[in-house]
Amino acid sequence: MRYAPRLIPAGSAPEGALVEPLIVDPPRSPLGEHELIPQVAWMVERDGTFVHVADAERAQLDVMRGHAELTKLDGTLANETLDDLPGINIATNGLYAAEIFLDRDHLAAIHEIVGAKLYLAAAPRRGRFLMGGVRAGLDGMRAFVDRVRREHAAAPAAERISPVTLLVRDGAPTAVVGELQLAALAQAAAANRA
Repeated sequence: MRYAPRLIPAGSAPEGALVEPLIVDPPRSPLGEHELIPQVAWMVERDGTFVHVADAERAQLDVMRGHAELTKLDGTLANETLDDLPGINIATNGLYAAEIFLDRDHLAAIHEIVGAKLYLAAAPRRGRFLMGGVRAGLDGMRAFVDRVRREHAAAPAAERISPVTLLVRDGAPTAVVGELQLAALAQAAAANRA
């Protein structure tokens, strides 16, 4: 059995599908970005096509996760650096990019490679995972957030996942980073300099 957790736009799964939150009880944003956080939909391959798993199969989730690890190994992934953004920023492209987003060991390894305890991440369109954004300070974060939104808007409607940027801390997505959060960080930085 080939399983894959796929990132999907919030609320887009058919009724009765097995869906998990990407961030449980996310901090509320006055601008509503938290409502755009992707969800994790569990898919299974049937007749060569991945289809939604029924919510009634939730008890088998651990088994599905094991099969998803095997599925990930037979997908082709390609990395690229995003040289047009300040700091260190990477994009991963592939059929199972959503699994990279979810895999705690992979996220922990990224922490080691980047040398930071936290970073920004996003999945603007299907098969596309972006990470980085914090090494270049507020300017880098702002450029990263803008890049994510542009890529999401430029993708065909059927391929779009989410225009939001997530803060990853200790190997897990924990919050949304948007205009309001960037403005608050800029104010805090200015106050610390004063």
